[in-house]
Amino acid sequence: MSGLPFPGIGIVFDIDALGGSYYGYQAWRIFMKRMPQARIRNTVLKEGDTRETLAGAANEFCIAVYGPLLNPEHVRQAFESLADKGLAPVERRFIMKPPLDGEPLPVRGRIDIHGHFVTDEWMRVDHDLCKEAHWKYRPAKVPAELPEHLQSELKKMME
Repeated sequence: MSGLPFPGIGIVFDIDALGGSYYGYQAWRIFMKRMPQARIRNTVLKEGDTRETLAGAANEFCIAVYGPLLNPEHVRQAFESLADKGLAPVERRFIMKPPLDGEPLPVRGRIDIHGHFVTDEWMRVDHDLCKEAHWKYRPAKVPAELPEHLQSELKKMME
């Protein structure tokens, strides 16, 4: 539940505005569309409902970015002026350190030094999100029975 010893910033999303169901997927769609991988290389990505949400005081989801070379201000600038449906109001849109470190956000994956979204294992949702956002994707473990068309797509995303 603690943060990482690097600079970090959390982007907050309004679960109701995301449509309620599949809100995490919708938040990732916005995040990936608006945040180029090249700007967040060598980072860890965390996600989850905020502490206030879990306590029943809010209805928000957070995607956090941590990295030794991360400039949180660049991430803030990428999301500050956006009007995408699903982003929290500007006054609640960001969680900075040290409060960010207290958020109960599990690791979702990381962006490696080459700009690939790296996860422990291949998941269709990550595959589809990366494909839609034109993100590079490199899961550590890929199912042997992955259909050929998905293998082909994955091979392109891994380049």
